Amino acid sequence: MAQILKAGGVTLPSPVKISSSEEIIWSSRTGRSAASGKMLGDVIAEKKTVDIEWGVLTETEMSRIEHALTVGFFSFSLQDCGEITITVYRGTIKKEHLGYIGDGIYYYKSATVSVIQQ
Repeated sequence: MAQILKAGGVTLPSPVKISSSEEIIWSSRTGRSAASGKMLGDVIAEKKTVDIEWGVLTETEMSRIEHALTVGFFSFSLQDCGEITITVYRGTIKKEHLGYIGDGIYYYKSATVSVIQQ
């Protein structure tokens, strides 16, 4: 996948899969009317969640991902109906270890994370 992702200005390794979703945030008093069954409430905002999956990574590439996807809020750029930059926080970084395979380099079989718009 030729997608270019940047976190805090750092270019991340190319992922093998990206999916994004647009979540609608409703007001706290949103719900269905007991009388008519109609949905009532106000849309407050629309926020993006981006799920990212990487394939085989070297320890150096994994380290770059972990350092760029900091704890707290950070800028995140991707291509989604044009190039966009949003402020996000990350979920849990999950990684599957592969280990040393004979060339002296430590590898990860895969890694995944979700970034959620602030």
